[in-house]
Order: sequence, then C-alpha cells, then structure tokens
Amino acid sequence: MSRALNRLVETYAGRDIIAVAHGGTIRAALALALDLAPEAALAFTIENCSVTRIDHIDGPGMGHGWRVVTVNRPPR
Repeated sequence: MSRALNRLVETYAGRDIIAVAHGGTIRAALALALDLAPEAALAFTIENCSVTRIDHIDGPGMGHGWRVVTVNRPPR
C-alpha cells in the first residue's frame, strides 16, 4: 500500500488526487500518514460515502510528510 501511495504522490506531485476507496484502503493510508502499525489503523471507523482528507506536505520550509485534515466526515 505504501509503495502505491508513494508512487501516486511522485507521479502527481503538486496536484490533487481524489480516490474512491474501500474503508480498508483508507485505514492503510491513515496508518502510513500517522506512522501507525497496520493493526492500529483498525481503530478508525470509516463510514460509507464519508470523506477523509490527507495532505502530502513537501516543500521549502514545510518539511516532508503527511497532514490528516479530516477523517470520516459526512459528505455535504
């Protein structure tokens, strides 16, 4: 999973990526962003049609990593 996410980030650097994904995939992305063991990500509940936003941070003065903006937010 982490290789696939890192490949997407490299391929589409500086652009938004919108993914429609299964809750398990979203948990895996959260585990990567928060540096959690995969089992720890099972603590997240991901509802159907909810929105999770994870930003990739990389730039001068910003460092490199991830920012979790929202998890499991109902759609508007």
